[in-house]
Amino acid sequence: MRSATTTNQEARRRQLLDTIRTWGGRWTSGRVQELRRQCGHAPCRTTARRDLHALAARGHLEERGPQNGRFYTLRTIRKDGRS
Repeated sequence: MRSATTTNQEARRRQLLDTIRTWGGRWTSGRVQELRRQCGHAPCRTTARRDLHALAARGHLEERGPQNGRFYTLRTIRKDGRS
């Protein structure tokens, strides 16, 4: 059985991925925090980072930039099936 925390975490990440698909562009932990602030949630930088990293690990996003300037973009698949 899944815990409530895991269920909330997955729902939050699905919602973030939907938003990234809608708006596109570069996504940083700061941008995720601002999005959550606008939605009336208390943003946490660590949570934003973990969510972006988890979506990248699942193949939805690509990590780009240096370690201290990391940003994420939606992974695109080319017509030949490669990313």
